[in-house]
Amino acid sequence: MTLPRVLALLLALAGPACAYDKPLIGPRLGASTDLGQTWAPLMLAGAGALPLTLFRDEVFWANVETDRGRFVFDNPRTTYPDLLPGLGAELMFLVNNPHPKHDGGTTPWTEAGAAAFGRYTAAVLQRFPGIGIVEVGNEMNSQTFASGPGWDGPVEMRADSYVRLLKATADAARAAHPGVEILGGAAHSIPLAWFREIFKQGAAAYMDALVIHPYTVRPEQLARQIALLRADVPETANLPIAITEFGLKDAAAAPAYLMKSYCQQALSGVSHAIWYPLNPRGDGLAALLSVDGTLTPTGETFRFLRAHFEGQPAADIAPDPFTYGCQFGTNAMVLWGERRSISLTPDVQALDLSGRPLPKAPTTLSPDVPLILQSSGPLRLGHEVRLGPDGILADSWNQFAYPGAAPDPFERLVRQGRQDSALTLRPGQERDGVPWTPYLGTDIDGVARASAEWVLPSNPPAGPIAIVTRYRATAAVMVVPEVILAPWDGGVTLEVTLNGSALRHVEVTKTETLALAPLPLQPGDLLDVVASPNGSGGGTGLRVILKEAF
Repeated sequence: MTLPRVLALLLALAGPACAYDKPLIGPRLGASTDLGQTWAPLMLAGAGALPLTLFRDEVFWANVETDRGRFVFDNPRTTYPDLLPGLGAELMFLVNNPHPKHDGGTTPWTEAGAAAFGRYTAAVLQRFPGIGIVEVGNEMNSQTFASGPGWDGPVEMRADSYVRLLKATADAARAAHPGVEILGGAAHSIPLAWFREIFKQGAAAYMDALVIHPYTVRPEQLARQIALLRADVPETANLPIAITEFGLKDAAAAPAYLMKSYCQQALSGVSHAIWYPLNPRGDGLAALLSVDGTLTPTGETFRFLRAHFEGQPAADIAPDPFTYGCQFGTNAMVLWGERRSISLTPDVQALDLSGRPLPKAPTTLSPDVPLILQSSGPLRLGHEVRLGPDGILADSWNQFAYPGAAPDPFERLVRQGRQDSALTLRPGQERDGVPWTPYLGTDIDGVARASAEWVLPSNPPAGPIAIVTRYRATAAVMVVPEVILAPWDGGVTLEVTLNGSALRHVEVTKTETLALAPLPLQPGDLLDVVASPNGSGGGTGLRVILKEAF
């Protein structure tokens, strides 16, 4: 990254220029459906119980263009949009799949192929004038949904092909249906390299909102990554973001994940939040409806969000880095975070994730299950809702910050031999074999890296590279260090040191938590957690928590 770009990024992250200045509201909710692939009347009936008013679905190109330039809509998979107005719903029209008679049946990449794709989009809009949203492409930064010539090279090539397709589609759609909303970007995860390229090639002119699918981002890290995206790519600073797929395979955890995600999306300028999927697809992701069309627990949470939070003004009420919270309107909030006591005044009602009143007021906040609170009058943190102390001095996960963002009490370093140097920002998807979200890396080699959640040391020919998570004490304090580890690919060798003297040395091969004895720190003391490569090579999930000793 050049020095001017670094300075611009630091200024944007640190100052108000990066702020999304449009009103923050609860995003419009929808769900990914598959009426364009299978005809499922039972699913339509179940959708009414949510109620689902925004279907994200396709009318497949190959099913409607029977001959070049001739479009026919003659079966339920191509005419189902006619049914949606009667349900009080509309279609978010996803245009994505290729046609066997254009560009050799691969994803369109030529000018002629892109023009044909645009004509198909316009034909569907003319047939179904109620469609108000067109999403151009599905995860086009991946090989899963876009492949063939023009899509099989580096990110610059893929971006060129995508912007060509986006322009042709947006131009045709806007000519056929002036005022139609165009969703562009079509990204799995939040890869800054992909977004830099498509906007460098002019994508901003052809979209009204930017699409991401943050499957690889935990809700607590989502706002940080979106803020970084807005700072790093100026064209996105005030662009609404449409999350047109998000979901979770763990059905038991999915309701909490949905609630957490919705809160953080609302605080990040997200306009649309589309859960994947509505009904079971056979891919293991938790659906809103069961196979018989009844609501699942995730569906009940979705129904509550639609009824109470969608479209409501949203505000960040997190009191510190260890607690997350959203205020919706004046009399409702969502809270979760590290364990601490919570007390409510008698007029505050605590609800579970389905919106049902809890039989007993909670006394402890949870990091896993958000708490929904409602009141007939104003609901304010510190007044009707009070939190006790959490006893945490520093937390490498909750306080993780990208370079230039909010202060982070931990430094992330690489160590080779006796030399330490800072890890620096990497955009994500800048080359093969790297994460598709922003992360921290080094120029020493292309392997050693770290994120908010994990560290990956490496073993190049010049000598092993360790990842150091360092806390530099600023005051005299007694702390209890805790290191939470979840190794993968063989694990790591872990050492905890104070000013270079070893406190603990272990081989990490299984998930565990290392709890160290209370430790007195003086100003300037360096507490290092050092992950080094072991014989098998690998990395580990890593989180360092420093609790105050009383």
